Order: sequence, then C-alpha cells, then structure tokens
Amino acid sequence: MANFLFEKYPNETISIRERFVEKETPLSLVMAAAEASNNQRAEELSDTESECASASASVESSKESAIPRLKKRRESICAEKLSDDSCEANLAVIEKHESEAARINDILISNYFFSHLDEKQRKAVQDTLFMKEYADGEVIIRQGDDGDYFYCVDSGVVEIFLNDNELNARKLVKKCQAGESFGELALLYGAPRAASCIASGNVRLWTLDRVSFKKILMKTTMEVRAANKGFLEMVPLFSNLDEYELMTISDALQEETFEDAEAVVIEGEAGDKFYLIKEGTVVCTKKQSDGSVEEVSRRLASGDYFGELALLTEEKSRQATVTAEGNLVCLSIGSETFNRLVCIKELLLRNMGTYNIK
Repeated sequence: MANFLFEKYPNETISIRERFVEKETPLSLVMAAAEASNNQRAEELSDTESECASASASVESSKESAIPRLKKRRESICAEKLSDDSCEANLAVIEKHESEAARINDILISNYFFSHLDEKQRKAVQDTLFMKEYADGEVIIRQGDDGDYFYCVDSGVVEIFLNDNELNARKLVKKCQAGESFGELALLYGAPRAASCIASGNVRLWTLDRVSFKKILMKTTMEVRAANKGFLEMVPLFSNLDEYELMTISDALQEETFEDAEAVVIEGEAGDKFYLIKEGTVVCTKKQSDGSVEEVSRRLASGDYFGELALLTEEKSRQATVTAEGNLVCLSIGSETFNRLVCIKELLLRNMGTYNIK
C-alpha cells in the first residue's frame, strides 16, 4: 500500500509516495517518523487510561452519585520498541529454491523500504520470508485491523479496496500483481490497516511478520548510516564537519551503481542530483564548438564529487558528461534534500572555485 496511501489517523489519509518517496526523505527519517508516531500514540493511550481510572475512582468514592462509568475509548496501537540488542537477535531462516530467492530479490530491489539494502542484507530478508497461500475471494487484510504482516506477491493478483462509509460500499483502488508488495505502512507506524486486500484468484505471498520487518529495517538502516558516516570521515571535503552534520548527510545519501561506460550525467540535461564517488572512476567530457568531444578535468575517483554546479548555480543544466570507467558506486543526494542540507551547500560553494568542470 506504500504506493497510494497512509492512514495516520482515521480521518486523515496521506499519500506515502507524496510524503516520503517523492520528497526524497531518507529511510532513516522514515523510521524516525514511525518512532515519533508510536511515541505519540503511546502518550494518547496513557491519557486514555488515566481518564478512565479517574472516572472509576469517582464512582467508587460517591455511591450516591449517578455519574455513569466512562467507557474506555478505542486504544491506540503502539508498535514494539526495539533496542539495538533486539535488532541483533537471530531471525528464523526459511529455506528457498534458487528461483524463489531470485524472485524475492527482484521484489525487494523495486520496493522503496528495501531498495537501499546491499546484497548481503537482501539475503537476510530473503531468508526470513515465508509463504502463505490464499484462495479466490479470501481476505488477506481487513481495513481497520491491526497490522501483523508485510506481503510480497509471488503469483496471482491482490485487489485493494477502500471502504466508503458514506455510500456503504467499497472502492477498488489498486491491483497488486506478481512482483509487487503491500502492507508495510501499518507495521511501520503501528496504525490500523488503511485498506482491505482480497485475493483475486489463487494467490501466493511471501510474508514477513511485524517484529522481523522492523528488526531488519532498523538493523540495516543503522548499518548503512554507520558505513556512510565512516566513508564521509575519510573524504577531505567533510573533514571539518561535526558529528551531527556528518550524521545528517549520512542519512540523506542513497547508493547508486553504474556499469562500465554508462553515463551518470549527460551534458545539457537538467541536473537533479549531487554525486559523491564511493568506488570506481569517472571520465568527464564536454562537447567542443567543432562538434568534437574533449576530456576535461582530471579523472575523478573515490572521495571526489560532481553534479553540484547544476544545483548551486543559475545554470541548471549539466555542464559536462560524466561516464563510468569500470564499475562505479556513487552516493547521491536528490535536489530537494540537497537544498535542505545547509552544511553541505556551504562547503560546496566554498570549493566551487577549485572544481574544473564549468
């Protein structure tokens, strides 16, 4: 359901893609938002219990009073609080055929919440998923229920419906085909299910329980953050940043890989990302007035960066073509996130004079 909605409160439906994916919010901030939401719900639950306890005490202390006992409001749902130690706990391993593992890997790569994982981390998720099968018309998720599982469609079609209370009817809003996933929002936020999911024909689903889902996300997010921070500490550009600034940038970085001779940016195209080279080398070229292509600047390698000019200057198009030389791994920051990171913008503005691609 991450592709179309998120229900924070019963009367407030928000698009998860609008809130996180399109606004380029790093996964660690998604997890932080989930934790904040859980904390808020825990406070609401505490307030509810206090009100009920006060009402009960009032009835007991005054037998002559006709004050009725207050009914307890529906309890808020608070997801488990996971510590660093619990994230390290071993997860169950479910054996799978090679073809099944390959299908799961493709699903995870295309899913926003797992796309940041490296091969080893995706393998950990693969090992934990287990199979559930549903017959035609069987309800997989019922709107309003508590969230308990995350699902990846192995085969079949799952129809997703929203209840329309005014019309006393339901509306089909999406069909999940093989390779797609759903059910993650209620697990992240401890919120009630935002829609109903029903099997259309026989359906096979790879399933992950709530606790394992959050353990994996938290563990891998912490690993990625630590690895990014460690890399930034070795880059001269960031040597004078404090701990908070390094962590802020680490959270914003997204890893991208490119094959040999693949163009990362193309001269003249609109610039929408800043790139920091983690592994590999790139060649920078510019078109000349006579139509020839000439290599400019030195070859950029690990610790070097490019793509900032289109984000920092009035010239919004790429000033050169940057091509991978061999396999290349970059850490990128999208334009929206980049514009919010004051610490990195100030650093790059000071260093623009030493960067040769103009």
